[in-house]
This record gives sequence, structure tokens and C-alpha cells, in this order.
Amino acid sequence: MQPFTKGIEKRTIIFFAGFVLLFSLLYVRLGYLSTSPGLTETAKNQSKYTLTIEQRRGQIYDCNLLPMVNRTGKSLYAVLPTSSNMKPVLDAVSRESRDVVSDLLQAAKPFLLQSDKEIQADNVTPFYQSQRYERYQLAPHIIGYLDSEKNGVTGIEKGYNDFLAQHTSKTQVVYTMDGLGHGMPGVEPEIRETGSDPAGIVLSIDKDIQTVIQNEGGRGLKKGAIVVMDPYNGEIKGAASFPLFTPTDLSKSVRDTENSPMINRAFLPYNVGSTFKIVTAAAALEAGIPLSETAECTGSVDVSGQIIRCHKRDGHGTLDMLDAMKESCNPYFIHLGLKVGGGSLLSMAERFGFGQGYQLAPNIYTADGTLPSKQDMLNPAEVANLSFGQGKLTATPVQVAQMISVVANGGYLVAPKLVVGQTLDGQTVERTADIAPKQIISGEIASQIQSFLVHCVMVADGQNALPEKTTAGGKTGTAQTGRFNDEEKELEQGWFAGFFPASNPRYVVVVLSEETGYGNTTAAPVFSKIADALAEKVKE
Repeated sequence: MQPFTKGIEKRTIIFFAGFVLLFSLLYVRLGYLSTSPGLTETAKNQSKYTLTIEQRRGQIYDCNLLPMVNRTGKSLYAVLPTSSNMKPVLDAVSRESRDVVSDLLQAAKPFLLQSDKEIQADNVTPFYQSQRYERYQLAPHIIGYLDSEKNGVTGIEKGYNDFLAQHTSKTQVVYTMDGLGHGMPGVEPEIRETGSDPAGIVLSIDKDIQTVIQNEGGRGLKKGAIVVMDPYNGEIKGAASFPLFTPTDLSKSVRDTENSPMINRAFLPYNVGSTFKIVTAAAALEAGIPLSETAECTGSVDVSGQIIRCHKRDGHGTLDMLDAMKESCNPYFIHLGLKVGGGSLLSMAERFGFGQGYQLAPNIYTADGTLPSKQDMLNPAEVANLSFGQGKLTATPVQVAQMISVVANGGYLVAPKLVVGQTLDGQTVERTADIAPKQIISGEIASQIQSFLVHCVMVADGQNALPEKTTAGGKTGTAQTGRFNDEEKELEQGWFAGFFPASNPRYVVVVLSEETGYGNTTAAPVFSKIADALAEKVKE
């Protein structure tokens, strides 16, 4: 029996030794796993629950570094469900939402709740969530809008999409969860702020001016555009297209096919009309035609068999250049245009910037507009039509603002500018290069035409552009389109293009009232109200 017993003891010892060895290896393995960086990070992530409060895209500023977007917001609450906060949370939501919110509370996981009512309860953390756009958004056609993936679709949002996306900031709240995936009420959540919030694109737009033109244009224009320009450097201080579209309700704007609010009329070409008489006067003065040059207006003129009528059908009688500008007499300016010659008139129009569009930012362009050709100018009737802004001439409100700027600034053509530069800190601006103004007419000619335009506003009878709080100069225009409405009445573009104050002009303002008739009754009153609203600003 002894040999058998010894065998059992030997096998027991071997088995026990093996067991100890395996246990030791298992212990070492567990120790390694418990300190493994990968497993530690996984466990950490599994014990956290993150809610993103908001993700703010890079800013868009006005010329004074005032925000143009992210100006409004709403109250948002991060809720960690507990038995004590269920009632105050449910009391803060509408009856229609209570079932949904109740389900979220029962799930015991943190969630976000938007409520206009203040919620004061344990484990309910209030936040302010900024909104990119407002219902009444400033300069929506300039700023543009985003798609569902937060990428720019139009305007500055699209042109500077990469820069604005790169400078995104984020606010998050991070909760610690227990082993069952429920929030731990006794542990304070972590608030994380990441990104560079102040960085953004700086526009030439002045927020105060933009607000004024949107208010006045909204009251006075059904369809049309307003452009405000600094006549000395071409910076666009305000640009609005009417009707405005609403970035917070794009579908409504897209469906409005009658008024087409999505298009930017400030950058589109239209028939110009009598505002172009400024160019004709400049060509005549440069050709040496004196101010005392007279012509008789009988109400119409025959040019190579084409009868062209004056707006005053019984005629103005005999006029000189000053009175012809004040009365906006078509036959007189036809007389000047034919005397100057088609080639010289066309050349002057090109010098004033007609027929040339601009890139104002990546993906933002003004249209070229149209001019008659040199061959067209061999036809006296074409020369006559161009002389008072009709025929094949079209131009954008921006181009008309450039034209007025020439006579307001002493004879220099300025390039329109919309983007001043970029900022990384919200305080200093890295400016883009400026295009130097180019002198295209003499200071004497510019000064003479400027006095004509002041006379048009300050002296002419029945001028609706006359402001009450400042002085001004400018020119009306009523442009035929060759298109008619259902009542067979011709659709006409109403213009007013002017500057204020009359002496040392500070701003140029162009108003287009689309397809509504006489400029003096449609566009001029809007100019007057803008000048009055900004009268205090010119004293700064």
C-alpha cells in the first residue's frame, strides 16, 4: 500500500504547483490589464456622458467689430434626472411636450431642455445657447446662410467657410455615470469650453447704417435695393435687398416666387434711366461745352426717325445745363450726347465703372451690367438713348453708387469694398489690400456736377429727396424696361442716387424701387428718411 500512497501524494503536489502557477499568471495578466492605457481610457469614456450645449462658428463683424451674427439666443437647461427635479422640469414645459420630457426623465440619462420658463432645481444647469441668425437678420443677403451640416451655402458664410469653420468654439457639459449608465447626482458635471470664439471676418458694413436702411427700405420698398457707400474709399457701409429673406425660415422665402426674396438686388443690373445724365454732363463739360449751352425742349425729339419723348409732354422750353439737370430734360441731354459723340460718351461711361463688375469676396460678385457696343454708337438713335440712360445700358446699384461717388469725392472712381479683413482676437484687424481710387475727371468738373445735384435736391420744386435734418444732393431716375404688367402699363425702375451732407459729402446713398414708377415718388422719399436718420452720424 505504501507505493500507491506515495503516487497519490506526488500527483497532488504536481497538481497544486500547476494551479499556483496558473493563478500567478492570471494575477499578473489582470494586473497588466488594470493598468493598460487603452482599457483605462475605455473605462473612463464609458463612465462619462457628454451633452453639447452649442457649437459656435467663427464670428462675422461689422466695421466697428460689432457682431453681425450670434447676437441673440435662448435659455437651455442640462438636466440630470432625479426624483427631486421631475416636477419642476415638467412644470416648465408645455402640455404637448410633457410626455416626451417625462420619458426622458424616466430614462435617467442627462438631456437638454429648451424652455422660456426659469427652472430652479437640483441637477438642472442653466445655459445660454446663442443663435447664429435672427428672424430679422442684419444683411442676410451679404452674410448668407448655412446648410444642415453647418457649411456655408451663400454669401460670406460660403466665401469664408473654411476660416469660419476652423475657428469654431464649443461648449459641453460632461456627466459621470454609474455602472448602470445612470447619472450620479452627487458628482458635479464638468463644463468644457474649447475653441477661439473671437476670431472672425470683418465687413465694411456699419451695423447702425445697415439697421437704418433695412428699416426704411422695409417701410418704403416692396421690391428693390439700397446701397450706402463711403465715397472716398468705396467701402460699402450698408447694402440691403428687398424683400429681405429670413434665414430662420428659408422654406418660406424660397416659396415666395412672386417677390423672389432670395436674390440680392443690390448686386444685379437694372435699367438706369436719368441718373446716367451725370455721365453725359461730365462728357460734355470735358469736351468744352459750356454751362450756358442751351437747347429747346418741345416735349419730344426726332433722332434718325425715332421719336423720343420728354417726361414733360408739352416741353420745358429753352434750358441751359443747370436747369436741364434740375428738370431732368431728356431732349436737352440727347442734344449734349449727340454733340459730344457716341465714342466719347461710351468712353466716359466706361471710365465711370459701367460695364465692369467686381469680386467683393470669395463667391460674392457684382454683375457687370451692359453697355452698347462701339458699333452701336455709330447709330445716332443709340447715342440718344444712352445720353439719358436708356437703350442697352444696365447697371447695378453698386455701380450707380460708384458714379455718384466720383462727383462727391472730387473726380475719383473708387472700387467697391465689402470685406475689411480678418480678426483673431476680436480687437485688432488684419486688413486686406485696398485698391487706390483712380482720378477719371477733373476736380473742377466733379465740383460743377456736384453743385448741379445739390441744386436738384435743395432748390428744385417738389423734390421728395429733400431731408429735414441735413443737406443733400442727388438725381432721380425713372427707367423704362420695355416690359408691361397685366394692365398693359409699362414697368419702370424708380431710382434716387445722392449724397449728404451737400458740402463735404460723408455718404453716398442709392435707392432702387423695382418696377414701381417714378423715382421721385418711390425712391427719393426713402433717401430722405435715410439721410435724416443718419444726420447725427455725420457729425461724429
